[in-house]
Amino acid sequence: MLHNFKASLNHERELSAIADRFYRDVLKVSEIKRFNSDSEADMEMQRQDVDLLMTLNETTYRVSEKFRDKDYGDLYVEVFSKYPKTQGWLHTGSPNAILYFTPESVYWITHKSLSAFCLKILFPLIPEKWYDELFQSHKTIISKRIFLNKKLIRINMIQAHNHDGAAWETIGISAPFSFFEENGVKIKRIGNKC
Repeated sequence: MLHNFKASLNHERELSAIADRFYRDVLKVSEIKRFNSDSEADMEMQRQDVDLLMTLNETTYRVSEKFRDKDYGDLYVEVFSKYPKTQGWLHTGSPNAILYFTPESVYWITHKSLSAFCLKILFPLIPEKWYDELFQSHKTIISKRIFLNKKLIRINMIQAHNHDGAAWETIGISAPFSFFEENGVKIKRIGNKC
Protein backbone atom coordinates (compact mmCIF):
# COMPACT_ATOMS: atom_id res chain seq x y z
CA MET A 1 0.00 0.00 0.00
CA LEU A 2 1.37 3.41 -0.99
CA HIS A 3 1.53 6.21 1.55
CA ASN A 4 0.93 9.67 0.10
CA PHE A 5 3.21 11.89 2.16
CA LYS A 6 1.49 15.19 1.26
CA ALA A 7 -1.97 13.80 1.97
CA SER A 8 -0.74 12.46 5.31
CA LEU A 9 0.81 15.83 6.19
CA ASN A 10 -2.44 17.62 5.32
CA HIS A 11 -4.39 15.12 7.43
CA GLU A 12 -2.09 15.82 10.41
CA ARG A 13 -2.62 19.54 9.95
CA GLU A 14 -6.39 18.98 10.03
CA LEU A 15 -6.00 17.03 13.27
CA SER A 16 -4.04 19.88 14.86
CA ALA A 17 -7.33 21.72 15.55
CA ILE A 18 -8.56 18.69 17.51
CA ALA A 19 -5.21 18.50 19.31
CA ASP A 20 -5.36 22.20 20.21
CA ARG A 21 -8.84 21.71 21.67
CA PHE A 22 -7.47 18.80 23.74
CA TYR A 23 -4.58 20.95 24.99
CA ARG A 24 -6.89 23.78 26.00
CA ASP A 25 -9.87 21.82 27.36
CA VAL A 26 -8.21 18.77 28.93
CA LEU A 27 -4.65 19.79 29.76
CA LYS A 28 -5.62 23.43 30.42
CA VAL A 29 -2.54 24.85 28.69
CA SER A 30 -2.16 28.63 28.72
CA GLU A 31 -0.34 29.01 25.39
CA ILE A 32 0.18 27.10 22.13
CA LYS A 33 2.63 28.13 19.42
CA ARG A 34 2.59 25.91 16.33
CA PHE A 35 5.33 25.50 13.72
CA ASN A 36 3.28 24.57 10.66
CA SER A 37 3.51 27.54 8.29
CA ASP A 38 6.31 26.07 6.12
CA SER A 39 8.37 29.22 6.80
CA GLU A 40 12.11 28.65 7.18
CA ALA A 41 11.90 29.23 10.96
CA ASP A 42 9.01 26.75 11.29
CA MET A 43 10.78 24.21 9.09
CA GLU A 44 13.85 24.45 11.35
CA MET A 45 11.66 23.44 14.31
CA GLN A 46 10.03 20.67 12.23
CA ARG A 47 13.48 19.26 11.42
CA GLN A 48 13.97 18.97 15.19
CA ASP A 49 10.64 17.08 15.36
CA VAL A 50 9.03 19.95 17.28
CA ASP A 51 5.49 20.67 16.13
CA LEU A 52 4.61 23.19 18.81
CA LEU A 53 5.50 24.88 22.05
CA MET A 54 2.92 24.41 24.77
CA THR A 55 2.86 26.18 28.14
CA LEU A 56 1.39 24.09 30.94
CA ASN A 57 1.53 25.18 34.60
CA GLU A 58 4.05 27.89 33.67
CA THR A 59 6.39 25.36 32.03
CA THR A 60 6.92 25.44 28.26
CA TYR A 61 7.30 22.07 26.53
CA ARG A 62 8.67 21.35 23.07
CA VAL A 63 6.10 18.89 21.72
CA SER A 64 6.19 16.37 18.90
CA GLU A 65 2.75 15.18 17.82
CA LYS A 66 2.08 11.73 16.42
CA PHE A 67 -1.35 10.68 15.15
CA ARG A 68 -2.70 7.19 14.55
CA ASP A 69 -6.13 6.43 13.14
CA LYS A 70 -6.47 3.41 15.44
CA ASP A 71 -5.17 2.55 18.90
CA TYR A 72 -3.31 -0.73 18.45
CA GLY A 73 -2.11 -0.68 22.06
CA ASP A 74 1.42 -0.15 20.82
CA LEU A 75 3.95 2.58 20.25
CA TYR A 76 5.45 3.07 16.79
CA VAL A 77 8.98 4.50 16.69
CA GLU A 78 10.50 5.61 13.39
CA VAL A 79 14.01 4.23 12.86
CA PHE A 80 14.57 5.44 9.27
CA SER A 81 12.62 8.30 7.70
CA LYS A 82 14.21 7.34 4.37
CA TYR A 83 15.76 3.90 4.41
CA PRO A 84 18.71 3.30 4.50
CA LYS A 85 20.41 6.69 4.77
CA THR A 86 18.16 9.06 6.71
CA GLN A 87 17.55 8.33 10.37
CA GLY A 88 14.11 8.73 11.88
CA TRP A 89 12.59 11.29 14.22
CA LEU A 90 13.86 9.68 17.41
CA HIS A 91 17.47 10.11 16.29
CA THR A 92 17.09 13.69 15.09
CA GLY A 93 14.37 15.10 17.36
CA SER A 94 14.70 17.33 20.39
CA PRO A 95 11.22 17.63 21.93
CA ASN A 96 10.56 17.28 25.66
CA ALA A 97 7.40 15.28 25.07
CA ILE A 98 5.72 13.23 22.40
CA LEU A 99 1.94 13.52 22.40
CA TYR A 100 0.69 10.35 20.75
CA PHE A 101 -2.94 10.73 19.63
CA THR A 102 -5.28 7.82 18.94
CA PRO A 103 -9.08 7.96 18.61
CA GLU A 104 -9.54 6.67 22.18
CA SER A 105 -6.62 8.18 24.08
CA VAL A 106 -3.69 10.52 24.13
CA TYR A 107 -0.36 9.28 25.47
CA TRP A 108 2.20 11.68 26.93
CA ILE A 109 5.61 10.10 26.35
CA THR A 110 8.76 11.60 27.81
CA HIS A 111 11.13 11.91 24.86
CA LYS A 112 14.29 11.61 26.96
CA SER A 113 13.27 8.22 28.41
CA LEU A 114 12.12 6.89 25.01
CA SER A 115 15.27 8.09 23.29
CA ALA A 116 17.56 6.60 25.96
CA PHE A 117 15.89 3.18 25.78
CA CYS A 118 15.60 2.98 22.01
CA LEU A 119 19.00 4.38 21.03
CA LYS A 120 21.03 2.58 23.72
CA ILE A 121 19.15 -0.70 24.14
CA LEU A 122 16.38 -1.49 21.63
CA PHE A 123 17.81 -0.38 18.29
CA PRO A 124 21.19 -2.12 18.83
CA LEU A 125 19.26 -5.41 19.27
CA ILE A 126 17.81 -5.17 15.75
CA PRO A 127 20.10 -6.76 13.14
CA GLU A 128 20.64 -4.61 10.03
CA LYS A 129 19.66 -7.60 7.91
CA TRP A 130 16.09 -7.38 9.30
CA TYR A 131 15.68 -3.87 7.91
CA ASP A 132 17.04 -5.00 4.56
CA GLU A 133 14.78 -8.07 4.60
CA LEU A 134 11.72 -5.86 5.12
CA PHE A 135 12.87 -3.37 2.50
CA GLN A 136 13.54 -6.08 -0.10
CA SER A 137 10.25 -7.86 0.61
CA HIS A 138 8.18 -4.72 -0.08
CA LYS A 139 5.90 -5.88 2.74
CA THR A 140 4.26 -3.39 5.07
CA ILE A 141 4.83 -5.34 8.27
CA ILE A 142 6.84 -8.29 9.53
CA SER A 143 7.03 -9.67 13.06
CA LYS A 144 10.30 -10.56 14.75
CA ARG A 145 11.40 -11.65 18.19
CA ILE A 146 14.20 -10.15 20.24
CA PHE A 147 15.69 -11.29 23.53
CA LEU A 148 15.78 -8.63 26.25
CA ASN A 149 16.03 -8.97 30.04
CA LYS A 150 15.81 -12.76 29.78
CA LYS A 151 12.51 -12.52 27.89
CA LEU A 152 11.61 -13.16 24.27
CA ILE A 153 9.72 -10.11 23.01
CA ARG A 154 7.69 -9.81 19.79
CA ILE A 155 8.12 -6.60 17.85
CA ASN A 156 6.70 -5.50 14.53
CA MET A 157 8.83 -3.89 11.88
CA ILE A 158 6.67 -1.57 9.78
CA GLN A 159 7.47 -0.09 6.38
CA ALA A 160 5.58 2.77 4.76
CA HIS A 161 5.88 3.00 1.00
CA ASN A 162 5.90 6.77 0.47
CA HIS A 163 5.41 8.70 -2.72
CA ASP A 164 5.43 12.40 -3.43
CA GLY A 165 6.75 12.55 -6.98
CA ALA A 166 9.75 10.61 -5.65
CA ALA A 167 9.43 7.32 -3.75
CA TRP A 168 11.05 6.26 -0.50
CA GLU A 169 10.56 3.84 2.38
CA THR A 170 10.08 4.77 6.02
CA ILE A 171 10.82 1.97 8.49
CA GLY A 172 10.03 1.79 12.18
CA ILE A 173 9.38 -0.57 15.04
CA SER A 174 6.23 -1.06 17.09
CA ALA A 175 5.76 -2.89 20.37
CA PRO A 176 3.17 -2.78 23.16
CA PHE A 177 3.18 0.26 25.43
CA SER A 178 3.80 -2.10 28.35
CA PHE A 179 7.08 -3.25 26.79
CA PHE A 180 8.38 0.31 26.68
CA GLU A 181 7.13 1.08 30.21
CA GLU A 182 8.81 -2.06 31.60
CA ASN A 183 12.06 -0.70 30.16
CA GLY A 184 11.92 2.73 31.78
CA VAL A 185 9.99 4.73 29.19
CA LYS A 186 7.69 7.22 30.91
CA ILE A 187 4.23 7.02 29.35
CA LYS A 188 1.08 8.58 30.76
CA ARG A 189 -2.30 7.74 29.21
CA ILE A 190 -4.64 10.70 29.29
CA GLY A 191 -8.21 9.39 28.93
CA ASN A 192 -10.45 10.26 26.06
CA LYS A 193 -9.79 13.12 23.72
CA CYS A 194 -12.16 16.01 23.16
